[in-house]
Amino acid sequence: MSDELAEAKQLIKTLQGQVSSLQYTKHYDYKFLVEENKRLTGELDQVKQDNKKLSQQVTDMIAKMSDANF
Repeated sequence: MSDELAEAKQLIKTLQGQVSSLQYTKHYDYKFLVEENKRLTGELDQVKQDNKKLSQQVTDMIAKMSDANF
């Protein structure tokens, strides 16, 4: 019976921790951070795309210059 009681107490602690974690996700700060993370991820993707375009432009300009014997 003692083992069952110990297991039950451990389960209660685990469940309390999970409830606390779920309650935290409702806080404004957490929601703000999630939205900020989404915004920054989108911004990062845009910067990566811009870098690829710029890299291609530089490559094209170098190719044109070498074709013109510059």
